Amino acid sequence: MKCEVCGAKTYSRTLPLCPECSRKDIAAEYAKLLHPEIEYIQKGRPICRLCSNECSTGICGLRKVVDGKRVSLVSSRRAILYAYEDPLPTNCCNSWFCKGSELYGTNLAVFYYGCSFDCLFCQNWEHKLVNRGRVVELDEIVELAMKDRIKCICHFGGTPEPQLPFVLRFSEEVLKRRDVMICYEWNGSAMPKLALKAAKLSSESGGTVKFDLKAWNENLHLMLTGRSNERTLENFGKIFENYPEVLSATTLLVPYYVDEREVEGIARFIASLDKEIPYSLLVFHPDYRLNDMPITPKEQVRRCYEVAKKYLNRVHVGNLHLIGGL
Repeated sequence: MKCEVCGAKTYSRTLPLCPECSRKDIAAEYAKLLHPEIEYIQKGRPICRLCSNECSTGICGLRKVVDGKRVSLVSSRRAILYAYEDPLPTNCCNSWFCKGSELYGTNLAVFYYGCSFDCLFCQNWEHKLVNRGRVVELDEIVELAMKDRIKCICHFGGTPEPQLPFVLRFSEEVLKRRDVMICYEWNGSAMPKLALKAAKLSSESGGTVKFDLKAWNENLHLMLTGRSNERTLENFGKIFENYPEVLSATTLLVPYYVDEREVEGIARFIASLDKEIPYSLLVFHPDYRLNDMPITPKEQVRRCYEVAKKYLNRVHVGNLHLIGGL
């Protein structure tokens, strides 16, 4: 497989460009082929403004226009999700530093269908099967969260952003009735006002807000995810200004593409705010549209870890079992 621009080696049938050309402006044109929905981002009359897409068609699959009318499958009292309990310490990406993993009990993991990104490497691509998801009413999930053994609630997916009105109301209702940590794992594309409201709840409950920082170079980010990283970085900065104690970040090390150059850009950005913000590097396993790629090479993981440590004091590598350790 060869790059369609320079002829260098590519590493997946899905990716038409090599790592170098993926960082160039030409990548934006190829991104439109990989992510056709790009043409609806911030174009036409938006059917919602929950995330940076502000799309006119419901890219997340949770909203659409029928006969000229906006139709939503979800609301502040109804969501499409599935929830389950994980024994603590859980397999959460933040378990290596989060105080929740020192507790006895369970984590209520709430997986939301729908996403504002279209990551070619998605490790939880089942979120796209919105029509297979279960519709859950607010009162039902709040009641489930009343179990004394549940010490923390993790909102993830997909990503929580397309269902944030429900996520926020659910979190607020639970916190009225009992103490529990509220955490988020998201791509950070929410409307800033909502992102800050979510972070406030996390701060008040002792929880965390984990940003998935996919790549530093915007062209590469666009090709891999179909979206800009501008709103994500903006929200990361805004939450730091208001609730710095909740912040953490992860980056999935897509083989050969999300390399030490990408990690250095991200680590430098995080360190410009605070060198103590926890940062996790995750070993990639083949999935979704990049299921023909290898697991992240051990040397790439090592280089990424070393460059992150140049800037940050708290760096961790997750999924090490996939490569047998460093």
